[in-house]
Amino acid sequence: MKRQLFWIMAVALALAGAQWAYAQAIMVNPVTPTVLFGNDVGFRVEGDRAGTPVGEIVVKINGQWVAADVNPTALSQKISAR
Repeated sequence: MKRQLFWIMAVALALAGAQWAYAQAIMVNPVTPTVLFGNDVGFRVEGDRAGTPVGEIVVKINGQWVAADVNPTALSQKISAR
């Protein structure tokens, strides 16, 4: 009887944990990719997560929008140097 109660509680706990984890994940709704831009730097919107645009920073090179790679370490060094 104790063993059966243990397994029932374990399964119930696992299901509750799975439901909680699923509730924490906010899905990204894909949209048609659009670039919001200035002259040479822009932001390519690729989706929407709870009203917040999701995408990537892009730069214009030879007339083409190319994804930029942001180095967070260099950014923090420049900010702290001021």
